[in-house]
Amino acid sequence: MDLGPECPNCHEPWLRPTNLAGRYRCVYCLHRFELRSVCPNCGEHSTIVRMSSTATTQCNACGDSMLLPI
Repeated sequence: MDLGPECPNCHEPWLRPTNLAGRYRCVYCLHRFELRSVCPNCGEHSTIVRMSSTATTQCNACGDSMLLPI
């Protein structure tokens, strides 16, 4: 059963988009994240679809999370 994307903080599958484009919140640990267009790990730029419920939150180059805590 797929419960949703995994939270980068607590690693539980409860990451949900908020009403602000590109923002996510974990309903388990309540941490907030912002989806970035530049990977914080490798610096690769990626086109992001902020309004999509199926937005990719992983870097295509290195596989690391494109989410930064806010």
